[in-house]
Amino acid sequence: MRFRGTICAAAAMLVMAGAPAMAQKAQPKPERAPGVSVERVGKLMVGDRAPELSIASWVKGEPVTGFEDGKVYVVECWATWCGPCIAGMPHVSELQKEYKDKGVTVIGVNIWDDPKNVEPFMTKKGGNDRMQYTVAVEEKIEGKDIQNGKIAENWMAAAGQNGIPTAFIVDQSGYIAWIGHPMELDKPLEEVVAGKWDIAKAAKNFVDNIKSEKVQQEMMAAFQSGNMEQATKLASELMDGAGWDNPGLLNFVAWSISDPEAKIEHRDTKLAIKAAERAAELTDNKEASILDTLAWAYYQAGMKDKAIATETKAAELAPDNQKEQFKASLEQMKK
Repeated sequence: MRFRGTICAAAAMLVMAGAPAMAQKAQPKPERAPGVSVERVGKLMVGDRAPELSIASWVKGEPVTGFEDGKVYVVECWATWCGPCIAGMPHVSELQKEYKDKGVTVIGVNIWDDPKNVEPFMTKKGGNDRMQYTVAVEEKIEGKDIQNGKIAENWMAAAGQNGIPTAFIVDQSGYIAWIGHPMELDKPLEEVVAGKWDIAKAAKNFVDNIKSEKVQQEMMAAFQSGNMEQATKLASELMDGAGWDNPGLLNFVAWSISDPEAKIEHRDTKLAIKAAERAAELTDNKEASILDTLAWAYYQAGMKDKAIATETKAAELAPDNQKEQFKASLEQMKK
């Protein structure tokens, strides 16, 4: 009896010792991934916990009721009327095929659309063949226009995304690892799947890009209104940051200052040349339109010989339908 009592007592102690652990509930994940500490620039950012999937109907593939730990998801927003969405579907399908056995699920969520358009798109317009991945329709918001839905609001609008197609990568821990165009998915998806993705760095890049886009809009508005002092000030800020590696933005800055038809009293030709030379460098001096901008930047600065030499190269590189335009500019510079 004593032996049995000892066993019972020991068993009771083990149960009591284990009781607190058994009573504990799983703690909810933090709203931000570990290591992410950037300032907030929107409701939803890279590094945030992914919102829930609010789906009205699953059109193709197995329903996804939640983001499982250890698995990677791509949530791609599209619409039946969106040409770029349709054009990118084969590429997204290839990625799903490539990563199918590596724990990746691609979900194409229809947004900004009438749900009635989806079924005929899938059956009569080739959608079923193009979309070799899971397809769903977002849940609409009661009382709002039919084009408004919960994915559009809680994902797209919350992340400051104004155009489709847009893709979100949800990592193995349920956090937004990347936001961007589906045609640029390859590299980030590869690194996320391999466990090599630096989400803290990606979060910083996201914030920098959002800020840069805001300054770009202010700069463009200033150029268009003729407020050159404010425009060049904002352009300098952009060029000192993320804009320094953006040839399109640099070309815009240089052309806004150097455009021969623009009536500008005081042109900042040094800034124009700096922007145009960097844009030409980034494009290996092979983009005719950028070289044309650089030529006019030189011309406005009184560097006529360099302007003519650069415009001559631009005319040589120009596509056939633009050669006459650049040749006319060349003749204008020579006169």
